[in-house]
Amino acid sequence: MDEFVAFLDLKSPKVIVKPNWVSYQKGTYTDARVLDMFLTAVKRPTILAESYTFWRTDKKVRGEGDYFSSKEANLKTGKDHWDFFKKQDGIFLNETGIGKVLKKHNAEYLNITNEVWGGKTASPHEVKTIVESKYAPVSAEDLYSYIPNKIYELKGYDMISFSKAKIDSSYGASLSIKNLFGLIPDPTRYEKYHGGDTEHLLTQSIIDANKIYRSLFNTKFVVEGVFEHCSINWDTEIATPILDWGVIIGGSDALEVDTIANKLLKTNFAGAIKDLSERYKRIINGNDSVDITKYSEYLI
Repeated sequence: MDEFVAFLDLKSPKVIVKPNWVSYQKGTYTDARVLDMFLTAVKRPTILAESYTFWRTDKKVRGEGDYFSSKEANLKTGKDHWDFFKKQDGIFLNETGIGKVLKKHNAEYLNITNEVWGGKTASPHEVKTIVESKYAPVSAEDLYSYIPNKIYELKGYDMISFSKAKIDSSYGASLSIKNLFGLIPDPTRYEKYHGGDTEHLLTQSIIDANKIYRSLFNTKFVVEGVFEHCSINWDTEIATPILDWGVIIGGSDALEVDTIANKLLKTNFAGAIKDLSERYKRIINGNDSVDITKYSEYLI
């Protein structure tokens, strides 16, 4: 891990890490063991930034369904359940051992949804100006309003999309480009940013999140399957952990990182994000022509 972090060539005195904590079925989330290794190797103050999801709960991980409807958990209606989300986040950090790792490394956990609900966000006009100096406007202008002051003050610093390697029955794979979508603070994101059942907005929303955070920070991208990766079946809602893959992929070119991961996993983006690579390359740029011959021993 020391060699891997050295390769990432981090320069800033503090680092922002976006883990993948969308749920906590085994194999689906950035776990305590790999975080401990990574934070040890980073050797500098770190902020872990993530949003709430209404299914990251103790009930869901036991296979008992949701506490309430997703219609009660968007950015507007979910605020009525703010104490519930805080409690469930505490359970997640405690039961997974992540809380102990964060304390060990004196790392700060910044929940984006908390900051938005608390009104602790940067000027959307300033964010918009920075983003649109580099890219075309995002499709939903409210996205400019969701950048916490605490991380906006660190603009220009290193930010790492630290994703979990996941084979996905709906999307083919969920990797480092998609991981930044989780910084949108809406606990469901389904209606407004997926586009409901058609999910026609999902790829654009993923790209928009990348536009914003790539504009504000020096972004690095990681796909991690050190101790395990997983395969998710959305028909059954079962996540199957696949142990001991022993792979971590990283770099500054998100498309290259995800392309290597897709090839090693023998999958590709599918369903609502089937055109993610093509659109990302056209709008943001990146290399999707990679030779994985030298990594063939890690092919799944």
